[in-house]
Amino acid sequence: MKKAFEITDNNIISNILNQASYGTLALCVDNKPYCVPMNFVELNGDIYFHGAKKGKKIDMIQQNAYASFSVVEDYSLLPSYFSTDDGSACPATHLFKSVIIDGVIKFVDDYDEKADGLQGLMVKLQQEGGFKHLSDDMYKKAINATELYKLVPDEKKAKFKFGQNFNQERYEKVATHLKQRGTQKDLDTLALINEFRK
Repeated sequence: MKKAFEITDNNIISNILNQASYGTLALCVDNKPYCVPMNFVELNGDIYFHGAKKGKKIDMIQQNAYASFSVVEDYSLLPSYFSTDDGSACPATHLFKSVIIDGVIKFVDDYDEKADGLQGLMVKLQQEGGFKHLSDDMYKKAINATELYKLVPDEKKAKFKFGQNFNQERYEKVATHLKQRGTQKDLDTLALINEFRK
């Protein structure tokens, strides 16, 4: 990972995780990888997931609890001509924020921790509220029927690519094209390019 793109601030990493509605969980058994998109929530530094008590994911985790989880927030695609006039394809690139977390998955058996984890998921995914707290007795049957597991991180890495390596000429070309194309994503991307040039 290029140092120019590396982010190590845990608060920034947590902000990305809190904003992302899903990520990709990567598992591996007998040298056969398996990746699956998952809703999640970060609580106290761990990444919580929920699902059925039986299935391929559960079988794989029971055989190999080591896992990797990734989240990507994409920003503007920069066509090559945003950076050069010589017809080269090489400058084409996509700007983004990403987080990769490696660690060990642990099943959550404690009822109160399960309720807290599922409450965290609901608060994240249904921010407008409109539901009773999952500590309510009405949820006991559902909580007992749901598998909750968490990825306990060994390592967290984040990479933000926003033209930190652009020289002044390339920055000006890209900024001009983003303003001209003018989508909300382009304007948000340009604001981040300017932030990371400081």
